[in-house]
Amino acid sequence: MTHTARPATRARFVRVTTAALAVFAVAFLAALAIGPEKVDLAAIVRGGASASERFIFFDLRVPRVAAAALIGGALAIAGVVFQALLRNPLAEPYLLGLSGGGSFGAVLSIVAFGSHAASGVWGRTAAALGGCLAAIALVYAVATRGGAMRPSTLLLAGVVANAFFLAGLAALQFAASPTEAQAILRWVMGGLSAPRDGELLVLAIAVPFGVLVVLALAPQLNLLAFDEETAQHLGVDVVRLRRTLFLATSLLTAACVAVSGPIGFVGLFVPHAVRFVVGPDHRVLAPASFCVGAAFLVLADAVARTAFAPQELPVGIVTAVVGAPAFVALLSRRRGFRETAA
Repeated sequence: MTHTARPATRARFVRVTTAALAVFAVAFLAALAIGPEKVDLAAIVRGGASASERFIFFDLRVPRVAAAALIGGALAIAGVVFQALLRNPLAEPYLLGLSGGGSFGAVLSIVAFGSHAASGVWGRTAAALGGCLAAIALVYAVATRGGAMRPSTLLLAGVVANAFFLAGLAALQFAASPTEAQAILRWVMGGLSAPRDGELLVLAIAVPFGVLVVLALAPQLNLLAFDEETAQHLGVDVVRLRRTLFLATSLLTAACVAVSGPIGFVGLFVPHAVRFVVGPDHRVLAPASFCVGAAFLVLADAVARTAFAPQELPVGIVTAVVGAPAFVALLSRRRGFRETAA
């Protein structure tokens, strides 16, 4: 049995997107209902909840679940784009040096300002975003020659940049105090807490912008899947397409790293899982991956904050524990399909 790609008609787009939105809605509502502190959702809806319940629900839980949804969707759709641009099924947002740059900036801020002060929180977010942007600029400069971006060089530049920034991060962690070292460890594992207004604002601006760019250029990504020469003959400006999508999804990923730290496997596992179900057409794959990625991360975060309550696991641990074996199982199943077909 093999997966047969079906054309992305308007009806199929609506059907698949509606199903993906339904999956996300169920996950979002479930995450709102789950927590170490019980909240009477019926009382919240009726307006009869206590002040503490309203605080837990509206000030802590809703912003956190919303941030998880935006980050999960952003990482998934960025994974779709990077896998298409680099023609590499293992490509994902953090492979290109973004996690290293963002983590280095955040850790530098933790060492400079501390991990608990309000100035440290805002400084950490700004420094992480700055580190990501520095990584983007470095990788883009190395991988571009004569105005053209070379996918193979881009991938190698990202790996090298990531190694460079992670070496700097290790040096900072070695020099940090025990309290700062603990904060650094939680950051590099990836985690979500109740996001500040400024952090939600970063996500609310960057994520819709990046998603709209990807959805607008999804038909051209389909043409790029053939080869560059064919895409050019069909009217695609390949150099401009690669540059635009790389910058848009890199900025989108940078915003996620600035808020949550590096969270792995979402951008790798989710695109493959969704592609296995809906096919490779990016006009359907991109929006479906966004919805499923959002659902995956809100549920992973719900597990992270409740499994060992009152202690919280970094959500990056949950995504790795779930995503790694699921990804291996998915690859094994696909390989089995190919062997059967052969």
